[in-house]
Amino acid sequence: MSQQLINRSEDLQRLAKAGYAIRIESGLLVVDEIPYLDKDGRILRGVFACPLDATDDSTLPPSDHVMSFSGGMPHDRYGNPLASLGLTSPRCRMLGSLTFQHGFSNKLRGPNGPRAYESFYEKVVTYENLILGEVHAVDQSATARVGALPVSESEDDPFVFPDSASARAGTVDLTAIFKDEVVAFIGLGGTGSYILDHVAKTPVREARLIDGDRLYPFNTFRAPGAPIRSELQPPPYKVDYYATRYGSMKRNIIPHAVYLTPDRFHLLDGISFAFVSIDPCPEKALIIAELERRRVPFVDVGMGLHKGSNGIGGTLRAVLSTNENRDQVRAHIPIDPGGNDLIYQNNIQISDLNSLNANMAVQLWKGFRGFYADFGGPVWLYQVETRQFIREAA
Repeated sequence: MSQQLINRSEDLQRLAKAGYAIRIESGLLVVDEIPYLDKDGRILRGVFACPLDATDDSTLPPSDHVMSFSGGMPHDRYGNPLASLGLTSPRCRMLGSLTFQHGFSNKLRGPNGPRAYESFYEKVVTYENLILGEVHAVDQSATARVGALPVSESEDDPFVFPDSASARAGTVDLTAIFKDEVVAFIGLGGTGSYILDHVAKTPVREARLIDGDRLYPFNTFRAPGAPIRSELQPPPYKVDYYATRYGSMKRNIIPHAVYLTPDRFHLLDGISFAFVSIDPCPEKALIIAELERRRVPFVDVGMGLHKGSNGIGGTLRAVLSTNENRDQVRAHIPIDPGGNDLIYQNNIQISDLNSLNANMAVQLWKGFRGFYADFGGPVWLYQVETRQFIREAA
């Protein structure tokens, strides 16, 4: 995903040394300066792009044979669309200002039938040759090997290795919505840790973890993943454990092993969104008030579970609070540990319900930012007994 990956990958180094103008952006291998013929026989330049399968220090063989193309449809020397490319839908539609209008589907054949591309070098060269053969009928000197190596993304990239999942799904333009997001996670318990699990798969600029609790064995039974015994001896702070665990994939996860009290509200400086995953308490009332004062949108979550004669029942809750709806949703955010909100103090937590509550929170966030089409309200409830989601009026 950066110049460092190009330097470490034999496959990408081979392309660079051959003179291809390669770069890596948003989980895609991008090759600029691809010459092609338009229907009138003019030589124009386009751009290849395909999802880059890679670890943090090397590429893997391409798992997909399709090549996306930004430019006009390549033609042969006689003005016909180049049939050998095999037209299909592009895997990538948008990348910054680039629009990918075409998808090419050329499958290699081995002695026993179709075979996969063994490297990205082979994939790029194969598609280049299909187009360049016709270009050379007009100009023998035309080449994609222009010797340029544009400045690529740096170690400030959001991920340790490329997000080829978004590249393959064609959602690069949508995931880019999150690139400037600085997210605070206030509370890393069962639900908060699952929220982090989901958000860590997005390119947010910074994930700021705030929780003063340690991770004990019982916590791990309602949280994502599975630690090894030595990681819990002695019990680490939750924020340190999760920063290390997700730091192997996501950059800029910043742990703060403290409780968020007024003297530490500076930890909220610069945030653009917050997830509040703590029980009702006097401190929570101050945190909510501070987020509102700072005009920071946030999602508050909670689970009210009880054990009855028929098993566990109760309600999950996720509330999106924005500058436009503060007054309407405030009553749905329990901040007083007494009275009618006592249900949220119950300590029954089940990993699948923690995960579901986190899913609700993350979908509200993504819908608010425009990643999902969103026509629902800001208050979302789930009834365990009936397995029904409820959109409650704010």
